[in-house]
Amino acid sequence: EEPSQNDSNGVQEPTAGALDGVRVLDLSAVVSGPMAAVILADQGADVIKIEPPGWGDGVRSLGASRNGLSAIFSLINRNKRSLGINLKHPAGQQIVKDLAKSADVIIQNYRPGKMARLGLDYDSIKAINPDIIYAPINGMGEIGPYAEQKVYDYVIQGLSGVMDSHSASQSATHANKLEMVRTIIYDKVTSLTAAQGITAALFARERGRGGQHIM
Repeated sequence: EEPSQNDSNGVQEPTAGALDGVRVLDLSAVVSGPMAAVILADQGADVIKIEPPGWGDGVRSLGASRNGLSAIFSLINRNKRSLGINLKHPAGQQIVKDLAKSADVIIQNYRPGKMARLGLDYDSIKAINPDIIYAPINGMGEIGPYAEQKVYDYVIQGLSGVMDSHSASQSATHANKLEMVRTIIYDKVTSLTAAQGITAALFARERGRGGQHIM
């Protein structure tokens, strides 16, 4: 990046971020998707967070808060703009499609099949914006017997064996008790992986490979 420039009053102007000019529609909620989007926002992307009108992202009121806004929500949704849209209503779906025409990236972490029912899946968005980078986040993949199951961090910790291995490292008094890693580790790892995949897809698009559906 070029060094910051000083204006006529001697005030240093910030340099543009690496993702300056990239627009992201963040349709995700809770932690995994919003944290991936905030990484992009911190790098200069224009992130528009889309939430249900009225109550918004459920994390808004989770845990310690001030003036009705929780600490964790503020942490993983900084540097974003917010818009309330009812995705179940045709007018709301059309608003998202209109925004998608000028977007570079869409992030969503609904269960597989949900966005197709709303007309906001990759194929529907690609039809209006072929260069879109579409990044769905889900716990069990988009096909298979568990694909449509709700998945949270503790579920993956159990299925992956982390709870078992973590408990084995505890004292003898807790040797037979499953213990969680209490830092929502899989949400965070997923966020980092998704953000890296999105930036790689953006780089590939710059090389002329077009948009893509990140799987």
